[in-house]
Amino acid sequence: NPMQVCPTAWVEAAQARWKLPDRLPPMDSLGVDVARGGKDKTILARRHGMWFDAPLSHPGKETPDGPTVAGLTIAARRDDAVIHIDVIGVGSSPYDFLNNAGQQVVGVNVSESYPGTDKSGRLRFKNLRSWLYWAMREALDPANNTGIALPPDPQLLADLCAPTWSLSGAVVYVASRDEIIARIGRSPDYASAYILALMDTPKRGNMP
Repeated sequence: NPMQVCPTAWVEAAQARWKLPDRLPPMDSLGVDVARGGKDKTILARRHGMWFDAPLSHPGKETPDGPTVAGLTIAARRDDAVIHIDVIGVGSSPYDFLNNAGQQVVGVNVSESYPGTDKSGRLRFKNLRSWLYWAMREALDPANNTGIALPPDPQLLADLCAPTWSLSGAVVYVASRDEIIARIGRSPDYASAYILALMDTPKRGNMP
């Protein structure tokens, strides 16, 4: 689709760069997309610099409540990585458990507004979700030379290539989760976790 947020060739190039490093850099971010029931999966995406580890996937029936998701998240976390979790709906419970457990967790409400612009400074965004997908687009853009490496997972490729975008004036709108489900018949859980993992929040221990 010419209006894909993330062009297929860009995602495939990032996956072609992926290989297990001899020495893994510290984990910077952990993106968590919590299953909303049915066929959905809880996906954990781990980012080390611009190298993303393979997804940790758990069927929704295996993550029925907040403590279970929180436990899986803590088990996956390394190097004081910042946890970025979607708090809309079912994500609020694991966020509370992680916060109460003293983890550095950022609750992300993707429907909120985003005040910033794109890399060029010319485009604005309908909501935070639109910006998160656009940030992934900019990271994947070969012209930006970020060196991003994504695991060669076919579901991740399909999910990242599913969202489309439109422009109203200078405002970018990325199709909602419900719009994507209506078009492809499933939730883009893998993409949701990886755009959250791309978020860059300073680690608590590095703050002055």
